[in-house]
Amino acid sequence: MTQNLKFLTGAGPRRWALATAMLLCCGCAEVDPDTLPISQFSAWELPADGPRIPAPRSLYADADDNVYMLDDAGRVLIYSSTGEVQNVWHMPAHENGRPEGVVKLLDGRIAVADTHYHRVVIFDADGQVESMFGEKGRGDGQFVYPVSIAQDPDGFLYVGEYGDRQRIQKFQPDGTYVTQFGEHGTDPGQFQRPSGIVWIDSMVYAVDAFNNRIQVFRDTGEFVRVLELPEHIDAFEFPYDIRATPDGRLFVVENKAARITVMQQDGTFIGQYGQPGRGDGGFFNPWSLTVLSDGRILVADTGNHRIVELTP
Repeated sequence: MTQNLKFLTGAGPRRWALATAMLLCCGCAEVDPDTLPISQFSAWELPADGPRIPAPRSLYADADDNVYMLDDAGRVLIYSSTGEVQNVWHMPAHENGRPEGVVKLLDGRIAVADTHYHRVVIFDADGQVESMFGEKGRGDGQFVYPVSIAQDPDGFLYVGEYGDRQRIQKFQPDGTYVTQFGEHGTDPGQFQRPSGIVWIDSMVYAVDAFNNRIQVFRDTGEFVRVLELPEHIDAFEFPYDIRATPDGRLFVVENKAARITVMQQDGTFIGQYGQPGRGDGGFFNPWSLTVLSDGRILVADTGNHRIVELTP
């Protein structure tokens, strides 16, 4: 079964969809929850920062498959779709800690959740700071530790934060505060580190890392549901980032389990890949992921100081 799926998923969304349908039709007893059909495992290089090789912390791919990466040297790097570094610059300050969330905005600028400086920094395409918003605090438009950021098609920004405030705040494109949702806790609608966010069809899907779950909200702030895996599949283990693809799949990277889980937006399970390790097929404390238009999956394999490229 796995060999057939490897063949079917080798080239594009249509074959991915066929492979998914085959999995679902086979029944739970025949689904292997430990393996996604991956034909190639390779790594992208991270350029040195002085004498050390930094570790990746956050990944984001735009519509043209340019890849934006944050590392633990406090840098923003832009890669081509084939792994060549196109540009690199440092954050305005990084002595207090390194940022974790990055997104390319609709107007071409790059927004970074500057975690330990309690703000969002907006860069132009060449890495020059254009603006910032936010400051340390617990009030509207303030941040404790902003960790994730996303934008919807109307330009609104969603910023997840942790610390003594566990919430997602919504802003206009210029940084003007709109609303917020979530609070610290374990009940539905509450968070313990919303470390990854995606917007899909007026819904916000948020990874709730320490609560080992994904929660769904309307983009106006109302809680909708907890997105759960089927009972026969291992539960999430510290999910830390999430990405969506146009064909309706959700990709989740699990930091503790050191794997990727793929599911549909209604929670239907598709597959998993990865395990703790240093070599091919293994990850060590992965923090982020993104998916390119041809189906390749990039993983910020943080503990192994590499970006892993997975080819379905």
